Amino acid sequence: MKNRITKAAVVVAGMAVALVPPASAEVSVTADFASAYVFRGSTFNDGFVIQPGIEASGLGLPEQYGAVSVGAWGNFDVDDYGGTLMSSQFSEIDWYASYSLPSFVDGLDLFVGYTEYTYPTSASVADKEANVGVGYEIGGIALGATAYMGVGGGVNGNAYYDLSASYAYAISEALELSAGALVGYFDPDAGTAGWNEGVLDFAASYALGEVWSIGASVAYIAQLDDAVLVDVSKGGSYDVDVVGVLSVGASF
Repeated sequence: MKNRITKAAVVVAGMAVALVPPASAEVSVTADFASAYVFRGSTFNDGFVIQPGIEASGLGLPEQYGAVSVGAWGNFDVDDYGGTLMSSQFSEIDWYASYSLPSFVDGLDLFVGYTEYTYPTSASVADKEANVGVGYEIGGIALGATAYMGVGGGVNGNAYYDLSASYAYAISEALELSAGALVGYFDPDAGTAGWNEGVLDFAASYALGEVWSIGASVAYIAQLDDAVLVDVSKGGSYDVDVVGVLSVGASF
């Protein structure tokens, strides 16, 4: 999921609070109803899942000192992936924090973050991952590059990098369409490194008012190197290549 925070941001905010009015905090909640759970090309469930999330941002930090957000995200397995999972239970709950640096260039976003992946139905220890990234918008196209480094658990020593591009078009004040593309490169601590997956996604979102919104999306996940992202039939994790999602969300 997502990611990041620094002590420096908190210290600076404390020094400035008497001089600058703090930004108001915002809380958003989401619920995705997906046809499968696929993460970085790997299929974790080929059947129906529900993925709720909550995020708080702002947290009293003035905008000129950047942006802090914290959140949680979960995966609830409705189907059991051919008996390999326990259905009707949360198989994953992620906790994350992020800090976006102040924007010194219009359209440029720099950020750092941390995510802890936990597995309530498994004996696996939590996976811990740090990340750093950059985003830039030009001509209405949002470009991004992020590096992830495993710092604990089963992902310790693994590195993952992605490059992305997306474009959104407003049909009206309420309706927006978007399209995006992503490629990922996986460099494990042990194993074969190389281009992992490529993703194309198309989405539509509709604002029901100032608080609630709904959306729908479909994503195609391509296998870029079958020696890196190995087929399930050969003992790997590449299985589902198309995922559909219906979403509902609210911001307060």
